[in-house]
Amino acid sequence: MNRERFLSEADSVGIERDRALSLFERLYAEERATELSRDGTPFGAQTRLSRTVQIFVGLGVLLVIGAHAWWSTRGYEAIGIGIVLALTLIWQVGFLAAAEWARRAGHGLLESGFAAIVAFYTPLTIYSIERLLGASFDDNQFADFYPWISGGWVFMELGSIAAAAALLYRYRRPFLTLPLTLFIGFLLMDATARLAGGGFDDDTTMKRVVLTGGILVGLAGVALDYLGWRRFAFWPHLTSIWLVAWGLPLCTDEHTWSLFAVAAIDLLVGVWLARVTYLAAGGIIGWIALSMNAHGAVFPFLLMAGGILFIVAGIYLARSDSPVRRWLGTRTLPAPQRDLAY
Repeated sequence: MNRERFLSEADSVGIERDRALSLFERLYAEERATELSRDGTPFGAQTRLSRTVQIFVGLGVLLVIGAHAWWSTRGYEAIGIGIVLALTLIWQVGFLAAAEWARRAGHGLLESGFAAIVAFYTPLTIYSIERLLGASFDDNQFADFYPWISGGWVFMELGSIAAAAALLYRYRRPFLTLPLTLFIGFLLMDATARLAGGGFDDDTTMKRVVLTGGILVGLAGVALDYLGWRRFAFWPHLTSIWLVAWGLPLCTDEHTWSLFAVAAIDLLVGVWLARVTYLAAGGIIGWIALSMNAHGAVFPFLLMAGGILFIVAGIYLARSDSPVRRWLGTRTLPAPQRDLAY
């Protein structure tokens, strides 16, 4: 059904244009899965062209975001931090205007990507301002833990978190939780360094803060799942996996059993929340832990046997009617998912 014809016919029978447009969107949303569709369009309902366009747009956004690393390192040394600041502000204003245009036009993919670029360039804007004001960032005393930690970066991260939160509130797109949670992860380290003020020499506190922060971010993701905002919970969960898998082995000073523990927890959470991300992370981390304990010629055969066992279990669940299969088949998501049409 052509959109304009639908609206014309609705007008001829006395239906208001706004109500008719809303009805058209409800009836033909899946059929109109265009190249720049809403975030909520099911992947299976998209055309091959639309999926290709999404990949190209996503890759372009990531390349534009990644360019800020050049400006913040070699860039300012070559052309001066003042020019870098001016260029960064121009990029941000331009992409913010583009995000507003995409929002009005209903192009959710472009809206999300343009807004994310604005968020990821905010640290460079604040960093450039701090450099112009004479701030120093060479007070890192935790090189063994992570080579880029500085208490002087706290203000950059606080401002970036505020900007990312504002953009998330404005555009309500799941991808914008990536910069928000990523900046929070780095704030955990830099804020600890600043609050310590050189008061401790080892990095024990740093390790514990990273681990605790990872757990809290993961709990925030679980809360979003249970509130029905599953797509918004993806990046908090991924950030939690990163921080916990990093923090727990460092806290225990034992990488072997702690990685096994992280893998087991990720697998359990993946089953609990029906999240493939956790299942994949658990498998990868578990494989790393197994590789670290690869001793003797028997190990590869044991690993192969374990893999075959999982394959056989998967085939059994797919073909055999059993209580376990019925239980897995009737499990639902933690909460009904909310509509992404804002």
